[in-house]
Amino acid sequence: MNSMKAISVKETSELKGTIEIQGSKNTILPIMAATLLASGVSVIYNCPEIEDVQVMRQLLECLHVTTKLENHVLTVDTTGAAYAPLPAFLTGKLRSSILLLGPMLARWQKAELGMPGGCAIGLRPIDIHLEGLVKMNVDVNLHKDVLSCKSFYLQGCEYHLRFPSVGATENMILAAVGAKGRTILRGAAKEPEIMELCNYLISMGVLIEGVGTDVLVIKGTGVLTSSDYCNVFDRIVAGTYLLMAAALPSEIKLLGIEDVRYLKNVIDVVERLGVNVIKMDNYLSVQSMGKVKAGEFETGIYPEFPTDLQPVLLAVLLKADGESSLTEKIFENRLGIVKELKKLNAKIRIREQEAMIQGGIELQGHTVKATDLRQGAALVVAGLLCKGYTTITDIGYIQRGYEDIVKDLQGVGVDITYV
Repeated sequence: MNSMKAISVKETSELKGTIEIQGSKNTILPIMAATLLASGVSVIYNCPEIEDVQVMRQLLECLHVTTKLENHVLTVDTTGAAYAPLPAFLTGKLRSSILLLGPMLARWQKAELGMPGGCAIGLRPIDIHLEGLVKMNVDVNLHKDVLSCKSFYLQGCEYHLRFPSVGATENMILAAVGAKGRTILRGAAKEPEIMELCNYLISMGVLIEGVGTDVLVIKGTGVLTSSDYCNVFDRIVAGTYLLMAAALPSEIKLLGIEDVRYLKNVIDVVERLGVNVIKMDNYLSVQSMGKVKAGEFETGIYPEFPTDLQPVLLAVLLKADGESSLTEKIFENRLGIVKELKKLNAKIRIREQEAMIQGGIELQGHTVKATDLRQGAALVVAGLLCKGYTTITDIGYIQRGYEDIVKDLQGVGVDITYV
């Protein structure tokens, strides 16, 4: 599959079948970073076999950490972990490489890494990360895209995040584990991934109060114990397929979803679109007539509708019964999908951060290009609605977060293949 460069998808009349939802990308990466805080062996179950995980493994191995991934079970052995700079050719592949900054400071009081990469969806600066670390007695130096940080000792502090950045919240939590005294984070992000990270750290022996709120109290601790972890389902992958079901007559099951609380913001939107979602014991039953209801939508900070699913929702609204609006309130460059959707005959107008989408226009298959992870998945969904065949190129972006989107869609009857 790694040698394949594109995905070809044919117009689809209905969706019927089953999809097993993979483990969460946005949860596994900070958990992998957190293993560095203790010395020993951790076993992580339900690990997605995606490109971002492979890059994080390589970064850990630069720090003399041994990893093994087999049948969705990731084993991380930090017994021989040792300090080393992290090379830019690896950190530039992965936005979440910045999450190693906190654990490296906590363990070795120093860190050097190339600037993080990831999807081109906006500026995504790391200034909030660095401001918080400076409050913790860290000296920060950025020279020619190499970030160097050091501290004689980490000092607990009180810090108010001026924006509830998920990555900055995670980095501050991870660094605070190795700090003297306690750290109080106000205005912290409240995403499920934050809650999972906190619960994992608690299982290692960290004292954390306020889990699930925007005020977290972390007490620095000396000795931690390696801990195992069972990864939760990927709420963004699940949300992709829930939205997809709105656009076509559907009768599908999404397996492996234990707790719908993490999906409530998405389920609320798909029910507005006309989808019926029923929680069963260990799966979601999803039914739709494929008649999308137009409306006004916007992204926002959790628990509002996630920005990661904005491109997919935009694609689905092309099937709506009238004009819809979709406002992006998190990233300034996340409406980039519009250029590619117009190649499919989509009628969309952009006004600053708002897209006006004319539904009901007949879409035509064409060759389009993935330019980031979620936009790539959205183009695959759009391809289901186009006459003839649609080809999506540069699918390496999609493989960063979707273990096998082709296999998933084949499971619900879609004519789709790698080419």
